[in-house]
This record gives sequence, C-alpha cells and structure tokens, in this order.
Amino acid sequence: MEALSLVRFIHHGCVCFSDGKSVVYADPFLLPKDAPAADLVFITHNHSDHYSPKNLKKICTPQTHFATTAEVAALLPRDLNVSDQQITILKPGAPRADFPCGASAEAVPAVNKNHPAGFGFGIVLTFGGFTYYISGDTDTLAPNIPCDVLFVVCDGIWNMPHYAKVVPAQLSAMRTRPALVVPYHYGSYAPGTGRNGRKLCDALAAAGIPCREFPA
Repeated sequence: MEALSLVRFIHHGCVCFSDGKSVVYADPFLLPKDAPAADLVFITHNHSDHYSPKNLKKICTPQTHFATTAEVAALLPRDLNVSDQQITILKPGAPRADFPCGASAEAVPAVNKNHPAGFGFGIVLTFGGFTYYISGDTDTLAPNIPCDVLFVVCDGIWNMPHYAKVVPAQLSAMRTRPALVVPYHYGSYAPGTGRNGRKLCDALAAAGIPCREFPA
C-alpha cells in the first residue's frame, strides 16, 4: 500500500483520507454529493474556503471530532451545535494530539501576509500507517518534517507566490524532505491557476524532488 492510496479526493484546500474504517478531512470544501461522513475534521483557520459550515453539514455526525483553532472552536457550537467535548484546539508548539479514530496530529506554523502568525496552522497527520504534512495557507514550509506526502499550497495568489521557484528552493535546503510532494490549493476556486500543479511538479522534478498531481 502506498500513502496516496488513503487519499480519496482533493478539492482546493480540502483533502479527504480513508483507511477503510475511518474518514479524516482537512478543511472540507467543494465537497461532492457522495462525500463520506467524517470521523475527524481539521479546520486550519476561519477563512470561508477552509471553514465552511455549509460543507461541514454534509459530512458531520454527532460523533465527528474537530481539531481547529480557538477562533473556529468558538464558532462550531453556534454554527453546527458541536459540543466542547468534540473539539480539540491545535496550535503550533502544542503537544501532538491523539484522536478516537486512530489518527494523531500536531500543528505547525502556516504564515504569510494574509495569514499572520497564530491565525492558522499546517497539519502533520499520522493516519493509517503514514505521515502526511498538509501545508495550510502559507508562504513558508515548516523545515525538516519527515513525511510520506507533503500537500503543498500553490495558488500563487494568496499563498506561496512564485511557487515554482520558492517550493523547490525551500525543499532543497532541508535536511529531511518528504518522500512525495502533491500540489494542492489551486484550480477551480482560484481562476487561472489550473496548470499550477503541473508547473510545480515540473519544477520539482528538475530539482530531483518526487512530485505527483492528484489524481495521478
């Protein structure tokens, strides 16, 4: 089994994972009609393309657990009638959190001019025997994260300007690199960015860094 076999779909900043028993989402958005119910949902910050009550209502149950910022945690009881017992607050520097579905995660910094320090986070998720680094909305990757897959933001509009130069340069400077890079957060919601994933993969390949668009 390879790490991407657990990835069900990617839409904009949303990534869905399933190991056949549990379903984990990062930033549910642009969900298909048949999106499976969620055991665990990460919400990295409160921008409307990451915290979307409309999309969350499609997949959340009374047993769904949420891992998010303090700001979003304050909105969940009002918007989705979520109890405090279902919410874990994450922030960079806090200890790794374990969840009932078998996943564990820690938050890492995700920062740029649109996302100041403390506003949101990236996720280092261990699930189904693999480790995934979901960058979140950022211009700078957390360094030296050992992971099977890095999902890296590359819209080039709100996040990671000059991504085709910046991402390869950041990764090349690291002692520890991801086994595979997957571009995300580009395409349908960001007009004119539909080829960004291909451009980033070409640039990473030239730098000797494995990269794959999803679906491959």
